[in-house]
Amino acid sequence: MKTNLYILVIHKYVCDTMEAKTKDMFLPPTRIDTKLISELDDLVKRFGYSSRSELVREAIVDKISELKGMEIVQVRDIPKEEARKEILEYIKGKDRVYASDMADELRLDLSLTFEIIDELFKEDALEVVP
Repeated sequence: MKTNLYILVIHKYVCDTMEAKTKDMFLPPTRIDTKLISELDDLVKRFGYSSRSELVREAIVDKISELKGMEIVQVRDIPKEEARKEILEYIKGKDRVYASDMADELRLDLSLTFEIIDELFKEDALEVVP
């Protein structure tokens, strides 16, 4: 029985120590493909990370930062002719306009914006600025 008690005491010590070290951390249960684990291990070695966990934590922080910085644009559903008028009005007086900026600011679907711009080029209503 002494051996079992000794193992139990060691187990409790390890658990208490781990809990103290990870009190502000959460261990998410997740499944990762073995091929991805292999790639992860290669990156850990190549870039000198101390563990997979360190690399994964850094990747999560980077992804959260990236997503927080993204702006979500609510695209308006308007008739093509109305969008065309807005695009022509937006372009007036500007030396250079990018389709993506125009679509964002006018809250137009990007493919619709490109379609209208293409038509305007074919009609010689627009010109390419070098």
